Amino acid sequence: MLYYLLFNPRANAGNTISTVVKLAKKLEKKKNTCQLVNLLVEEDIIEAKKKLKYDDIIVIIGGDGTLHHIINHKLFSDITNKIYLYKAGRGNDFSRGHKGKFFEITKELKNLPHVVTNGNLKSNFVNGIGVGIDAYTCKAQIDNADRGIKESYFKIAFKAFKNFKPFSIDVTIDGNSYHYDKVWFFVVQNGKYFGGGMKISPYSVRLDDKLEFYVIHNIGYRRLLAIFPLIFLGKHIWAKKYVKSVAGKNFSIKVNGYDVMQKDGEVEAGVNSLVVNRY
Repeated sequence: MLYYLLFNPRANAGNTISTVVKLAKKLEKKKNTCQLVNLLVEEDIIEAKKKLKYDDIIVIIGGDGTLHHIINHKLFSDITNKIYLYKAGRGNDFSRGHKGKFFEITKELKNLPHVVTNGNLKSNFVNGIGVGIDAYTCKAQIDNADRGIKESYFKIAFKAFKNFKPFSIDVTIDGNSYHYDKVWFFVVQNGKYFGGGMKISPYSVRLDDKLEFYVIHNIGYRRLLAIFPLIFLGKHIWAKKYVKSVAGKNFSIKVNGYDVMQKDGEVEAGVNSLVVNRY
């Protein structure tokens, strides 16, 4: 069997290479052949796609960021081969709910939801998108990683709560309109998790025909500190006065007072309007 091992050498603070080498050795011990494909080298990708046969297997080595890169650069969107993920990222929200470190994701990479920001920038996502304290925390994590600082999502978010200024949003979901003030953050989720294991959307099912919208709003700083840890267990949904959820297929959102969005943990600034569609 021939395995194409796709990796980003910059992912996971540069620790991906050693993982790739170890996986290749394991597969080769079982009399398989491995071809390494550096996702940052265009020639590697072109060569791999030229040689790819129908029964070869694609293995993505990484986490949410590597998946997000692949689906939005359409690197292997036109192939029919089986695709596997070998978990090797930091947050690994996509892999939660799967058993083990090595599993097939072929179906989960088909018919992905997408978001259009400010009327023109379109991108797909595997886990979810969000605006507010969540995006602020993702940005801080990226900045810390660039400086070699390790700090958990949870710790950064807690420190940010005290100075973060809530904002307002207008949302239309499948034709029904809603307005929310004093919003700390909102998400539209395809998967259950964000922030490295926080179960923000406990009812999400990746292969169904809808997305889940969650917003935390009209809550004071101290009460938010009490509710926030419950997200790890998906129990925040009990606080119905402050946590609202709506399932749907088509979402139009206007944001007033904050402009940073995260998509699968990747950050985009200057966002004031979003259109999210399941298909």
